[in-house]
Amino acid sequence: MMRSSNIISVIIPTFNRAEMVCRCVQSVLDTEWPELEVIVVDDCSPDDTGTRIKELFGDKVKYIRNERNSFQAVSRNNGAKIATGDYLFFLDDDNVVDRRIFIEMTQAFSENAKLGLVAPMAIHTRPGKNNVIWSLGSNFNRWTSQPKDHCPNLPIAELPENPASYPTSYYPNGFMVPRKVFDAVGGFDEKYVQIFEESDFGWKIGEAGYEEIVLTTARTAHHGFLEPGCVPELRQLGIEKPYRTYCFARNRLRFARKHFSLLQIASVALAFAPLSAVYYGLVAIKNKRPDIAWSYLKGTVVGILKLLLPA
Repeated sequence: MMRSSNIISVIIPTFNRAEMVCRCVQSVLDTEWPELEVIVVDDCSPDDTGTRIKELFGDKVKYIRNERNSFQAVSRNNGAKIATGDYLFFLDDDNVVDRRIFIEMTQAFSENAKLGLVAPMAIHTRPGKNNVIWSLGSNFNRWTSQPKDHCPNLPIAELPENPASYPTSYYPNGFMVPRKVFDAVGGFDEKYVQIFEESDFGWKIGEAGYEEIVLTTARTAHHGFLEPGCVPELRQLGIEKPYRTYCFARNRLRFARKHFSLLQIASVALAFAPLSAVYYGLVAIKNKRPDIAWSYLKGTVVGILKLLLPA
């Protein structure tokens, strides 16, 4: 096992989820790793997140608050700016991590110098999806920009013992990178604002020549979060809010522009993106959300127009 003096900085962005983020932080502090630096980045929450973090954890946690609501990419980069760890572990606030999670991930890094990103296997723990795999690795179809997850919704009981790790090109929810890798790829691209910033970050690591894996022996319980008034069908598609939906549609094309070939970009822009706008629009209208349909259409048009501009 790696020497315990390797400091792990755990960076947890949060917004308006005081109870959830406190549960997440406590699970991190309960892990079997002695050298932890826990950083909570509050994205201007209107609730009592800051007060509760300070009262419950005191100097065990570094709490910072963004100057304005800026979303995940900015929050993660702001956390990384004050982090002092040898490794950075970016963790969404709707997780409860296993006690051995850091032992397993650092062991993987110690055994393979080519690793640039290691992620724990996320397990769904919410009604309708309990004790099933969220993903064992993610990638994209370069011709459609559709995400592809390995073994989604596979019951944990059916997971084979081998292999113990699966390749991935990016990973949402929670992932660890060496500090030197984070600096080498320039952190998260804040122009995405939200959605696809994790995908872009992972692809930059792969394009820099590093390997990326998901470990089945490192685990986190992913509780998910459904805001009041949110339509479950739209949440499952990632289009529950107008601005998020706009970013989703626009960023598909931005991501393709940065990482796909010219022919693949043409396939996404001329075929898949317009068809997706129709599909998502119809689903939104069916759920009585014409504002969501309009947001997706607008994001698609802006994304296509920006294909003519530098990435």
